[in-house]
Amino acid sequence: MRTARFAFCALLLSAAGPSRADVFQLKDGGEVAGTVVEKTDDGGYVLRTPEGAVVSLKRNMLERIVEDNAALEEYRQRSRKTPDTADAQRQLAEWCREHKLGDEADLHLARVAELDPHDDDARRALGFQKVGNRWLNADELMAARGMQFFEGKYRTPQDIALRQRSKQEETASTQWFHNVRLWRDWLEKGRAERVAEAHALITAINDPAAAPALARLLNEEKNHDIFELMLATLAQLDHPVAVQTLVSYSLDPDMGRETREQCLDYLTNGKHAISVLPYVQALKSKDNRVVNLAGRALDQIGDPAAISPLIDALVTTHKYQVQPESSGGSPIGAAFGSGAGMSGGGLSMGGSGPKVITRAEQNDSVLRALIKLSGKKNFEFDKQAWRAWFVDMQMRQHYNARRDE
Repeated sequence: MRTARFAFCALLLSAAGPSRADVFQLKDGGEVAGTVVEKTDDGGYVLRTPEGAVVSLKRNMLERIVEDNAALEEYRQRSRKTPDTADAQRQLAEWCREHKLGDEADLHLARVAELDPHDDDARRALGFQKVGNRWLNADELMAARGMQFFEGKYRTPQDIALRQRSKQEETASTQWFHNVRLWRDWLEKGRAERVAEAHALITAINDPAAAPALARLLNEEKNHDIFELMLATLAQLDHPVAVQTLVSYSLDPDMGRETREQCLDYLTNGKHAISVLPYVQALKSKDNRVVNLAGRALDQIGDPAAISPLIDALVTTHKYQVQPESSGGSPIGAAFGSGAGMSGGGLSMGGSGPKVITRAEQNDSVLRALIKLSGKKNFEFDKQAWRAWFVDMQMRQHYNARRDE
């Protein structure tokens, strides 16, 4: 229980109306007992009281509905007769606990705490904790620890600020999605003046919050010209989603070569802080085409931090599915992509159907990147020679750095 309660807690209205002489507790503090005659369309009730009167109650008047039962009826009788003393309220709270009337028990425990400042058991039962000479409820205790109740949990102010910011960004992104989708439709279906307006509006976007919307629409775009326009707009925005999208497209073998190279140009034009990490990770791809695209990107980025993983990726092994040979003795076809170069066949598996072979691929794009980053060194596809050179270079750099200290 988060706070001491001096009124009964509100309960959700039942989907089906009560069938006995139930108690309808009102927000103004009163209550009406009666049997439901009708449930109105607006969620209210028409009741018949035990005296025979018909009463209409609107939904917004109700605090909660308590179904009649023997325990509640006895509780109502007891509560009217119970003296307003700490001992009497304590006894009534205990009776409520025994009869599973938790909210009612808390109500009387809270009254005990008011009447008897020294009753620690009542405060503990209400969820209070003693800190020094003070009894604090959950909200007060967590506030003393710098925590606030937000979205169903106690959280730090920093976490709350991040969540609020995320909500704001999500709202802005949703609005941008609706706007850009509308303008995109103008480009394809609008009149000439609408097309010009849409082109100008999309080109003028400079709010980073528009990046998620543009990225989502790009993934669905089939019109090449509209795709290029939205891609160019996305590339100008300083947002992680913009970088992630450009990186993803630059590594997509199914994307056109022109688009892949354009994405790389956008990434390396100085407007984005680009990391080599996603391309280094792509060097380990199962698809040899992706390995070579990563090598091409690292060549253009030109960061020496990629040298060691490039050495590892000079020659990579990949699995291919090969169709069985035809009667003429030649393979019907192959799957799983193609490599930049081959150093021979490998292990084959399977029976008379399609076979899976493992093949080592020499990656020309990776080699070109190494030659560039090493200052025109060229040990071809000899990993051992490249590694020896790399270790020697690092030792020389370390030695020179020590000399300069």
